[in-house]
Amino acid sequence: MGRGGHTDSRGELPRNFLLLCFMGAFAIFSSTMSKSPTLSWFSEFLGASDFEIGLIAAASTITGIFVNVTAGSLSDVYGRRKMLIISGLIFASAPFLYLGVTEIWQLVLFRIYHGFATAIFMPVSLAYIADMFSSRRGEFMGIFSSSTMIGRLLAPIAAGFLVSIQFLAPFQLAYLVCGIVGVIAMISSFRIKPVAHREIVGESKANVIEGLKTIIRNISIIIVSLAEAATYFSMGAIETFMPIYSDTIGIEKWITGILMSLQVLTIALFRPIAGLLSDKYGRKPFIIAGLAVSAVSLFLLPLTNNVLGLLLVMIIYGFGVSLTTSSTSPLISEVSSKTALGSGMGALETIKDVGHATGPIVAGFFIGALGFFPAFSIITLVLVSVLTTIYVKLKV
Repeated sequence: MGRGGHTDSRGELPRNFLLLCFMGAFAIFSSTMSKSPTLSWFSEFLGASDFEIGLIAAASTITGIFVNVTAGSLSDVYGRRKMLIISGLIFASAPFLYLGVTEIWQLVLFRIYHGFATAIFMPVSLAYIADMFSSRRGEFMGIFSSSTMIGRLLAPIAAGFLVSIQFLAPFQLAYLVCGIVGVIAMISSFRIKPVAHREIVGESKANVIEGLKTIIRNISIIIVSLAEAATYFSMGAIETFMPIYSDTIGIEKWITGILMSLQVLTIALFRPIAGLLSDKYGRKPFIIAGLAVSAVSLFLLPLTNNVLGLLLVMIIYGFGVSLTTSSTSPLISEVSSKTALGSGMGALETIKDVGHATGPIVAGFFIGALGFFPAFSIITLVLVSVLTTIYVKLKV
């Protein structure tokens, strides 16, 4: 079918879907490698405290809080492809800025700029997929998410290795590779064709505002987004402070990179399967189960003191994340109106980023004040509280 429609048929649409997955793999590899676990070590190298490390890690995600829903709404009016190209340009340019960082404030500033890339890319990509496929959205969104997880999987291993060999300077080589991979993502964005039925150019800005209002009034979207926010609240804490906790129990940096990658591998493997099952059996049970599994693993994390224990905890956590996130995006697409898909995905990403940004800040504060076990116990309670809210309030 041509560019004007949306369907599950074959032809040009699968090619665009594959291109989007290809772009996602390289874009997320680049952005993840700049952060996990590189950013924590780079921040320590610059002399940042635990609390400051949390703030630095949150900087790019805070950008998403303000950009996600706006980018999604703009893509409803001006087209998905234009927004994907903008995100590609940022993915390609941001990593090279880190090469000249010598002060903490510079790192924060460049993290904010880098945050625009993912904040635009994720909601627009999910809306693009929702436009392409009128059914089986859980399955196809799961496949797309797993393609991004390939990048998320390989990034910590590559970062740990490149930082360990310290060629050029402790972090320069890692960020140079981030930039090269970001350029590949940018090139891919230019090859994606406009296919969505809502790619209408020239509508008024009022339509963007109306889309936002529609989303804000939809309580189901807000509740589902809370589940995503709680999940990424915990993920932000783990991405930032698991490498530091790993150092305290004597695990080498390259092994830490592998452990973080195995957690991501677990998510990548199980998310499409969970998405397919949620298409058949419903979204809510998977969201609740995922939050419960994640909560258990977070409670156990600071109780481990060896590589095997930490490996087991990270795999369990990854399984929990895959269960929850396999159902949140397709559920949002189902409860959003057809003319506000981008707004709905943007709202999901915005609320998610509130959680992702506050996770490192809250964890950094409580780790500095109380230690690892109390801090992760508090994060566990957050997940349990949201789980209870989902169980009682979500009516789908």
